[in-house]
Amino acid sequence: MGETDDFEWDDDKDAANRAKHGLPLLVSEFVFDGRPRFERSSPKFVAGEPRVEAMAEVAGRVILCVFVWRGRKRRLISVRRAHRSERRVFAQAVEGS
Repeated sequence: MGETDDFEWDDDKDAANRAKHGLPLLVSEFVFDGRPRFERSSPKFVAGEPRVEAMAEVAGRVILCVFVWRGRKRRLISVRRAHRSERRVFAQAVEGS
């Protein structure tokens, strides 16, 4: 298992995310580094754990990170480029703040 002070993740899940989306899970660090961010509850609810989606612009692209809280750490589930509809939601949220 990978871990930092703020995040944890499964190494196999990280490898799968790299293969599927071309991004390591730890790219999520940039979503939470103080830049404008939008968070919402994820529509997926697995094993009694509420998932959270967070979006931020990283290197000119809107990135969507899915995570669950495990104590004080975010357990990373997925990170990918946001879809067009998600980018619209992000833009409206950031402009409105």
